[in-house]
Amino acid sequence: MARINIFPLILIASALLPLRVSAQALDELLRADGGTETASLPELALPVPAADGIEAEPEQYLPPNNNEPGFEWDTVRKSDDGTVEHFIYVGADASFLKSGPGQAEDLAPGTGKCGLTPHTRYAAAALPGFEGEHMTVQLAAPLPGCSLTGGYVYLPHISSSSAGGAWELPRTVHAFLDTLAYAEGTKANYNYIFTFATFNSYSDHPRIKKCAGKLCSTAAGRYQFLSKTWDPLAADLGLRDFTPPNQEKATLEIIRRAGAYNRVLRSNVYENFTSALSKLNTTWASLPGSPYGQPTHSTAQLWRVYRAALAKY
Repeated sequence: MARINIFPLILIASALLPLRVSAQALDELLRADGGTETASLPELALPVPAADGIEAEPEQYLPPNNNEPGFEWDTVRKSDDGTVEHFIYVGADASFLKSGPGQAEDLAPGTGKCGLTPHTRYAAAALPGFEGEHMTVQLAAPLPGCSLTGGYVYLPHISSSSAGGAWELPRTVHAFLDTLAYAEGTKANYNYIFTFATFNSYSDHPRIKKCAGKLCSTAAGRYQFLSKTWDPLAADLGLRDFTPPNQEKATLEIIRRAGAYNRVLRSNVYENFTSALSKLNTTWASLPGSPYGQPTHSTAQLWRVYRAALAKY
């Protein structure tokens, strides 16, 4: 929390940087795969350093569409008989279903939460939702020894659910997203706003401008989307809210548009990992080689984070 100067998307242009970066200079950044493939980008306007008393706004590059394939997301999960199945699957850590507002008074003393067993699938009566750092769940049946059927589960403890999300992705892609979130300073938190403020409702991008010094930003979510980046992505993809699965879909779309998905898919090979970083550092300023003047993480550091994440899946 103290190192706000390295928080995601603090895209301050250094006085030593030119105020515009040419497509040729960016092409040089993108040749991290030995020159076998390059991508030409239009000129990017870097944020002008703030004068005294003037707020600076960060920039975030949204790649244009291209023909590279991406991940094919499932839309509706059905059982063998064709009915829609809703569920949550608890990961490696034991968790709890905790009572929500207005529920605790209906329970006997000491029953405000019910234990959830690791590596266990629980049927849900409806599609799980999201609120703050929790998933909201209505179970199809009471848990043994507990009358509680609906409430909150800590989101990082959910390995998968019928609501979809990063768990659907190949392990290499999942680990790369974890690495990107690490670089952006958000880790497992989908409800972060610039300056580490939080929000509860995922009904839309929060569109809250927060300032640190003279830099102000609307960056939000696990992957720190600016509102002006999120809006065209959401419209193109038909995303109706800012829930964690939709944040992941939008992130994968940026990766696909940048021509980096195939590299991310094979990111367990170091050369593909570094090439993917170089194709994405004009969107996420925390990545090595970013032209925006923000302090960045080293490739070696992110590779260590990636390898540790990959080992979990």
